Amino acid sequence: LAVPRPVPLQLGHHAATSPYLPMPRPHPAAGNTFHPPKRVVALVRWSRPPLGWCKLNFDGSVKHDGSGRASIGGVIRNSTGHAIVAYAERTEHAGVGVVEARALMRGLELALGMGCSSLVVEGDDLTLVRLLRRESRHTRIPSAMHDEIVRLLGCFRVWHVQHVYREGNQVADTLCHEAYRCPDVWTMDCPLPLAVWTKVECDRRGVVYERLRPA
Repeated sequence: LAVPRPVPLQLGHHAATSPYLPMPRPHPAAGNTFHPPKRVVALVRWSRPPLGWCKLNFDGSVKHDGSGRASIGGVIRNSTGHAIVAYAERTEHAGVGVVEARALMRGLELALGMGCSSLVVEGDDLTLVRLLRRESRHTRIPSAMHDEIVRLLGCFRVWHVQHVYREGNQVADTLCHEAYRCPDVWTMDCPLPLAVWTKVECDRRGVVYERLRPA
């Protein structure tokens, strides 16, 4: 009897694959090459308020390391860029949106206490900024907290709220970190912590920072 000859296995494009057979590889021209999203460099720097105005920069920090720590920080500066008052305080652990709002409220209270009547408010929480500018209804804070912020803003003769990237909000960010080490409030006759003073001077000199953002 004739012994049947083995038939070679033919792997076509639609052949089933197995762990013991080579996986079909796409042709280089198949068009599935990964292209990372394009990014452009944006230049960011802190800007001084107009003459006769004050500017409040605020920030909040929430630790997610199981320590239950959170802090607020902010600085009020005049049109020459000098710090009138700065604050770095610990606060109860909560969501980032709530902590950011606490930082803003504390800054508004201090600004009123310092006699500021014209105030620029600047922070890197875009959700909160857009809410206060009535550009969005999306919120991360309770309605009572929102109402209190609006009430405090109404105590100023004139005010303006605007967003800044975190690279332009470094003094407030540094104050948040300072709150974990040595919480305090500083006025013009009290020297700032060195790390905070350095950031204030960089802003006064107009130091520019780079930020990568989508094209």
